[in-house]
Amino acid sequence: MSFRMILLPPDIGDDWLAKIRSTVAGVHVEAFQTPEDATEAIVEADAAYGTVSRGLLARAKRLRWIAAPRAGLGGDWFYDELVMSPIVVTNMRGIYNESLARHIMAFVLAFAHRLDHYLPQQRGRRWQRGPGMLDLAQKTALIVGVGGAGAETARLCAAFGMRVIGVDPRVTVPPEGLSVLVTPDRLDVQLADADFVILTTPESPQALRLFDAARFAAMRHGAYFINIGRGACVVTEDLVAALASGHLAGAGLDVVTPEPLPAEHPLWTMSGVMLTPHVAILGAPYQRKREAILLENCRRFASGEPLLNIVDKANWF
Repeated sequence: MSFRMILLPPDIGDDWLAKIRSTVAGVHVEAFQTPEDATEAIVEADAAYGTVSRGLLARAKRLRWIAAPRAGLGGDWFYDELVMSPIVVTNMRGIYNESLARHIMAFVLAFAHRLDHYLPQQRGRRWQRGPGMLDLAQKTALIVGVGGAGAETARLCAAFGMRVIGVDPRVTVPPEGLSVLVTPDRLDVQLADADFVILTTPESPQALRLFDAARFAAMRHGAYFINIGRGACVVTEDLVAALASGHLAGAGLDVVTPEPLPAEHPLWTMSGVMLTPHVAILGAPYQRKREAILLENCRRFASGEPLLNIVDKANWF
């Protein structure tokens, strides 16, 4: 079965029109420079790739599938009219797994080898031995969100000898490397057992402000907090307080709220804090993986097969 599809910016491959046409015989597909350019085409479109605004959705008469261009989307993307509609949304989860997990491990290894202490010392031109290294084989990692990136992180942590606990609302079979898998209602109980708490969960109604003063207080004294999920899942001022009090030994953050951090924000200069500006996937070859998911879903949509990566719209992932 053929269908009509529109591609909305950004993140459109230069040759996607040709590849979609070669994947689905007879498909009518158009790419647009701006969402405004698609106001006429959306009326008869069966499918769309990209972000469909409220205005575009209101004009759509036949739309049945939206292929979101990213894995993590958030509440702004899932407005009420879309959530309540019968339109199926798919996302690109899975394409960043390796890059995100490696970025997490860069933080873990940096803390284990005390680079948070020695790099500032280098900038001060001081050659002085300080704290010793952490033996990861004696440490426990708690991964909050055991999807693709979390599962890959569990495998890598276990490869360094760590005991790994996972928390997830949907995963029921522990992935490789995971010693313990629990549901989110057990999160608070597990926090005290972890030397590294690693947040990979997507933004969802349940995850917003998930880590607040009470959760940081429940963590083991001297533990490290790592976040490559979403900044909105953390109450930033509560994290600052937990670090300033010495309860937490450090934090590795690729995402924060707000982004970018204001120049005067205390996280820039706090001891034990390592910041990267939302770059965990920068330079990763994910466009090829994004293309593969899109083309396979185009084939499935045309043949009436179940789509890959269907999103629970009410929960944003």
